[in-house]
Amino acid sequence: MMNKLNILFSALALAFSFLLLACTEAEALNSSEESVKMVIPSFTQDSFGNTIAIEFWNVSYTDGINSGYRERLPSGSTLHAEVCKNSAAAFIAEPVCARTSRERQCSLYPAGAIYPLNKELSFGNGFAASVLYSMYKESSSENPEQVQEFLSLFNWQKFEQTCLEKTSNPWLLDKERIMKAISSGKFKKSDIRLR
Repeated sequence: MMNKLNILFSALALAFSFLLLACTEAEALNSSEESVKMVIPSFTQDSFGNTIAIEFWNVSYTDGINSGYRERLPSGSTLHAEVCKNSAAAFIAEPVCARTSRERQCSLYPAGAIYPLNKELSFGNGFAASVLYSMYKESSSENPEQVQEFLSLFNWQKFEQTCLEKTSNPWLLDKERIMKAISSGKFKKSDIRLR
């Protein structure tokens, strides 16, 4: 009798495990979020256009709803983040500069990426990612889902390309003008101008 009870309890435990696993997998399939892996760069540029090797980075990201910040990620490592599916997420990597007694401020440009367009952070995509990141952060909307949907419909890929066609250093572009034009819904290629 005891043997039959042990078998029954084992069978029930196994059935419960399968049920729990099936629920977890169904939950993952129905989730509105996805896991993202973003490769941390090894280099960025300074204000003179020189390529500079970087050892550590501080990374911020947001999709308007999910946000995060990680400190001192080593070059070449991978950042794991959760973002909303089917939305544009901005990732910004600020170089961690070595401090000396004479050094005032780090004058290196951040790297960036707009997911799902980019899977690696880079100097070339940093400006476009910074525009998206700032627009999410400066949004005063009470409905972040609307902001997220609006910004995710913008053609970020074409924007990145146009910025890099305009100048080899997109950080010299007029970011405020660009942000105003995008948020008004009347953005034109001619809004991409140097400061």
